[in-house]
Amino acid sequence: MGRICRQEGNAATAIALQRFVLRLAPDHTRACEDLAIALAAVVSTVEAQNEFASAVEREPDITCHHRHPASLLPFVAMDTVEQALDRALLLDPSFAPAHAALGNIRARQSRLGAATDAYRLAAMLQWDWPDVHLALSYLFEALHDDASAARHRGEALSRKQLYVATTQGVTRNVLVLAAPGGATANTPLDFCVNAAATALHVYYLAGDSSGVPELPQYDLVFNSIEEADASAPAIARASRFIASQDKPVLNRPEHLAKVRRSALRASLQAIPGCSLPVTLRITREELETTGLVLPILVRPIDTQGGKGLERITAIVQLREYLGRTAGAHFYVSPFVDYCSVDSYYRKYRVIVIDGKPFPYHLAISDMWMVHYHSSLMEQHEWMRREEECFLREPHTVFNGWDTVFSDIAEAVGLDYFGIDCARNPDGSVLIFECGTGMFVHCIEHSELFDYKYVYVPRIFAALETLFAQYDR
Repeated sequence: MGRICRQEGNAATAIALQRFVLRLAPDHTRACEDLAIALAAVVSTVEAQNEFASAVEREPDITCHHRHPASLLPFVAMDTVEQALDRALLLDPSFAPAHAALGNIRARQSRLGAATDAYRLAAMLQWDWPDVHLALSYLFEALHDDASAARHRGEALSRKQLYVATTQGVTRNVLVLAAPGGATANTPLDFCVNAAATALHVYYLAGDSSGVPELPQYDLVFNSIEEADASAPAIARASRFIASQDKPVLNRPEHLAKVRRSALRASLQAIPGCSLPVTLRITREELETTGLVLPILVRPIDTQGGKGLERITAIVQLREYLGRTAGAHFYVSPFVDYCSVDSYYRKYRVIVIDGKPFPYHLAISDMWMVHYHSSLMEQHEWMRREEECFLREPHTVFNGWDTVFSDIAEAVGLDYFGIDCARNPDGSVLIFECGTGMFVHCIEHSELFDYKYVYVPRIFAALETLFAQYDR
């Protein structure tokens, strides 16, 4: 493939592929010869470095590759910076930092496929660069390639656990504790925080090492880890780290057990105005043999976004489900039909910050399993108007808006978390789940969802206000 790319004039990919071959087989004689031939396309590495330096001088943030690429925003003179990177790569097609910076730019242009291509070139050219692997893990996850995402995440975190942000001009520095999982394993702060004001230094509590790397100066700690069995080692390490330092802490890990699916009902049972069905954590054997009253909802533990979640209405369906679903433990709960009188299902997401609730979105669907990305919101204006009403006047949906969500926050004990819920016929809250890993962003189509750009930034402002309480 490398030879073909060279023959077609694609020097960057030719060099990258031959280097990748030599990483896999260092003594591959033909690859060494082909790499030497491909490197003839390099005109001047020094001049390429100078062009790259001029691009970085205009926008240092193009060298920051550990943030979620979909959260990156365009900036002034982005075209000029892109042109400087293009010139650098004409001078030296093998210059990995310029390829990675172009990936950063492509992400800001919402061209995630092109961003993936650029970062893959950077990775093949400089395989031991962990930041590039972390960017690729996010991109492959966005492209629904979970296996590639996990592979690159492993490559990144096996090499480095601390990812330091650009600090030029920031107001505060936050040390973010994270688990080594996918997008829903941690709070997606990249979408909520203004990187020009708040630097997020991410410390992944991965591997077996108990040593702490040399940390940057930080003003507070934000524990971003979502409750999950797979994250239990990281949660334990977060507790030990927090106990070893004296800075303020948000989302203390000892509170996470309260939002576990099987524990949430007990955590909230004393709160008036909200209800939630009993959720049991049971083994595969118990699920196969215990007489359960159907219909039920069943899902493997540690799953989010509806992965593996199904409504079971017959025993034969349960047997078929278990036959194709892996896992030793499952969450099981009775199915509550929350369909509205107009035959649509409505799922509301509320974000609670420092005890105060903020409406984030309403997803309306004709299916019982409601996800915003697969709902009907883009197709129907009346649905968007209803969502706008919820964002503007949430108390018209939930009778206890001013009290029930604050009571939930007090019971849970977390400083920042989300609630997915529905409305009971009497106006009370039917809770599906609480957690810290729910996506909060404002990147929808600005014409269709113009109202979101009015109300969702209030969530971002509240988070900044929470951080500001601990400014020096």
